[in-house]
Formats: sequence, structure tokens, C-alpha cells
Amino acid sequence: MMTKSFAAAVRPRPSRGLLVLLVLGLAGLFSSLLIYSGTVIGFLRFPVFRIDVAPAGFMGLFAETTLLVATLVGVALVAVSARRIRPIPFTALGACAAVAYLCCALGFGFACYFAVDVPAVYPLLGVAAGVADGGLVLVWGRVCARRLSMRLALVVVGAASALSAGIDFLYGCLPLEGMLALLFVCSALAAVIPLAVHEPQMAEGAFESESLSAAVSSAPEEGHPTLESRPALASLFDVAGMSSLGLVAFAFVMAVMRTAFNEGQGAYLGALALSGAGIVVFALLKRGPFLLPGGLQQTFLPICALVVLAGGSITATLDAGAAVSDWLTYGLYSVAAVLTLATLCAVAHAGEFSADLVFSVALCAFCGASFIGQQVGGALPDEMISVAVTVTTTLYAFALVLVSYVRRRSEAQGALSEADGALPVEDRAVWGGGPADGAASEMGVALSPEVSGASVVAEAASLAQRCAALAAAHGLTAREREILPYLAEGHNGSYIASVLFISPNTARTHIHNIYRKLDVSSREDILRLTRSK
Repeated sequence: MMTKSFAAAVRPRPSRGLLVLLVLGLAGLFSSLLIYSGTVIGFLRFPVFRIDVAPAGFMGLFAETTLLVATLVGVALVAVSARRIRPIPFTALGACAAVAYLCCALGFGFACYFAVDVPAVYPLLGVAAGVADGGLVLVWGRVCARRLSMRLALVVVGAASALSAGIDFLYGCLPLEGMLALLFVCSALAAVIPLAVHEPQMAEGAFESESLSAAVSSAPEEGHPTLESRPALASLFDVAGMSSLGLVAFAFVMAVMRTAFNEGQGAYLGALALSGAGIVVFALLKRGPFLLPGGLQQTFLPICALVVLAGGSITATLDAGAAVSDWLTYGLYSVAAVLTLATLCAVAHAGEFSADLVFSVALCAFCGASFIGQQVGGALPDEMISVAVTVTTTLYAFALVLVSYVRRRSEAQGALSEADGALPVEDRAVWGGGPADGAASEMGVALSPEVSGASVVAEAASLAQRCAALAAAHGLTAREREILPYLAEGHNGSYIASVLFISPNTARTHIHNIYRKLDVSSREDILRLTRSK
């Protein structure tokens, strides 16, 4: 793409070795998080978890306490982050979280191996695990926010998910001693790698771009109004609310299906491995920019949800058993979860919201949905579990379709009512081609042979130079320098917000500030100004 991302401009592209470390570390995290059922299911093999001291046994006591505490930790972190309180320095947070995480892994392994049958031990261990897991999630959130754009996030998170599926499969095959040794290795990778890849010479806020409040800090001139800042959580919901729904649905369904999940974990791990590998292939093959409400979320996931619903009905009618339905269900929610995590990395990487806010919201949503799902699953008879999953999938599919429709309608109305007016198609043809990555067709410009190939590249380079010169001459901020070339290519605010993973409100505010500084009143003026020779 002609326009270089602001995040990419201030963050060096990770090397292959670093990406491998991130994949190993995230795979270790996914395979050792005690708030994640994929990790703890394998430990039901230990005799101590067969002792029925409570309705759900020791594992039930541990899991429910861990999820509840992690949810409360997430709520506290959200409150702190939303109030823009100065965050804990990375080194201190990382070191404390790493030590606590490793201690919890050792404590959990000790209780499993020595069959500790004291009921009070497991709630206490659950409290410690909830706090430690929440802290390490925050640490990994900061690392991923600094390192991973959307494409890299899809590759790293997808590969880590596939690798963690293999590790969880080994949990069920190894002897108990080997299982615990693997848990400790994964815990060590998850705890140590973030500290190893951290850049101590960078200030904690060095990578954060301008927030909405910074965008509106300068007083506008008459006739060029700016938009007022919205609460951080409301703006974050605008950006990542739809994506986060996939993680919430994943957590709830996996918790509701815990009995079937325990008995058929192989189907889940197979679906997770295939989903992760498929997303990696998609990210490597896709050309052009990734949009926030991209095709995977607007088209692929709704189709998958409908296939899951149809597949369940067909298998029930043909008496084909629940295996096919389970595979489809696990596949849908695995894709949704991986896409959500990658999108959250990209949103935090964009810099409008702090990584602490993005990932503390995700932690709270995931653990809260898991806790509620466990309560629902425990209260329902076994024959009603499939009904609950079907209802949840139906609601999820409906929400995907509805939100996609509302978003498209809102974008269409916004495009018509924007005060920055777009040039007619024929004027765009006069003023030149569009982006070099093929977005010209999206703008309605058909490139003739005379302006294709090398001439398009030359035009794009020339346009970028003119935008850079204008930005320097008029004192545009770093984020405004990033947005100006998109305006020069003819894109509107909705597209810019989507491709930059920022909220529409923030994009519009920056656009208005660009108009004010360049002393123009519409996108047509921007096009004429940037394309004049």
C-alpha cells in the first residue's frame, strides 16, 4: 500500500527470530493459562480431581474461583486504565507477573502430583492463579501491542494457537510426570519471553500515538469544528466491540459444553489447529490492507455460524451423532477467538487505546463469560446443553449479521452526509489514479493501460512526496501525516478508521484538524491540493 502505517513508522518490523519467539511464548501462554479450559482439562486425569468434595469436585472449586477472581482483576484493571492512571512500568509488572505465574504453576503441579485433598487449598490456589494470569495477560498485551500489526498478529496468534493445540494434545498422552514437566516448560516460556523481547531503552509511552483527546487539544478556527472526546470505553466498543463478541461467545460456549468438552477434547484441539493454520495461510496470502470489519468477520463468520446451525439439524435428522456438530461448533468458535485476539493486538498496536485498557477489557469479558457459562452448564441437565449451545450460536449469528448491516448502513449514510465531499468519479479520473495496492477500483476509477504499472507506482510515489511536503509545511502531527495520504487517495473517514484500527470519531476529528491546518473545507480541496503539480 502506498501509505505507510503510523504504527509501522515508529515501530521497527520484528525479525523472523523475534516472531518465532513470540509464537513460542504465546503458545506457552495458551497452554499454561489456568483460566483457560483447554489447559486444565488434561489435568482431570489426576486422581485428586476425581474426589467429589463438592458438586464439581476440586477442579470445580479451583476453576470457578480462578475465573471469578480473574474477572474482578479485569474489572479493576479496566477502571485503572480508563482513568488514564499512570501504568506500572513494564519491567516491574513483567517481573512480578512472571514470578507469580511460575509459582502458581508449581503450586498447581504440586497439588496435582501429591493429591492434596484439602478443600481450602484449591480456592486459595485459584485466587493466586487468577491474579497471576491477569498480570501476565497484561504483560503479553503490551508486548503484542508494540510488535504486531494486523497481518503479523494473525500469523503469530494463528501459529501459536495451532502449536498450543499440539501441546494440549500431548497433555493427554504423556505420563503424569511428563505432563507436569511440559506445563512448567510452557509456563517458563510464557513468563520469560516477554521480558526477553522487551526494549528497556524505550519509554513506556514511546509507542503510543495520539489519542482522541490529543486530536482535539488545539482550539479549532471558526468554521472548522472538531468533535468532542468520547469516553475511552465507548470508543473502544466502537472499534473492537464486534470482534470481542467472538471471544465472549467462545468462552461461554466452551464453558457450557464442559462435559462434552472433557470427553471430546480431541475434536476441539483438531478444530483449533486447523483454524490457526488456516488463518496463518490467509494472512500470508492476502493482498492489500486489512480492514477492521473485514471479510472474515462480516462474511465468513456469519456463514460458518449458519453452517453450524444447519449441520446440527442435519446430523440430528440423519442420526449421525454429535461428532460432526461438535467439530463444526469448535471450528466456528476457534476461528472467532483467534480473529478476536489478532484484532485486539492490532487495535492496541494502532495506539488510540492503551494496551492495558484493550487487554484488561478482553480479560474481563473472557473470564466473566466463562464463569457465567460454567454456572449455566452446571444448572442445565445434560440433554439441554446442546439446546443452550444452539441458542447461543443462533444469537451469535444474528448479532454478526445485524451488526454488519448496521455498520454498512451507517458507513453509507456517513459517506453521503460527510462535509468533506468526495470528487465525482470523472473528476478522480482527471486528477489521477488511486492507491497502488488496487484500491483504485474501490474508488470507481478504472485504470487505463497508459496509467497502469510503472506509471501508477510513480504517481503514488509523487503523491506521497507531495503529502509529506504539505505535512511538513503545515505542521501536521504524526497521526495526521498518516491520514493525509488516505484523503489524497479519495478515501472517506469510515475507510480510514477501519484500515487504521481507530474509532470513526477519532478519524473524523483528525480529518477536521487536517482541514483546519491546510485551510481547506472538503476532501475535494485535499485532492486538488495534493495532486496539483
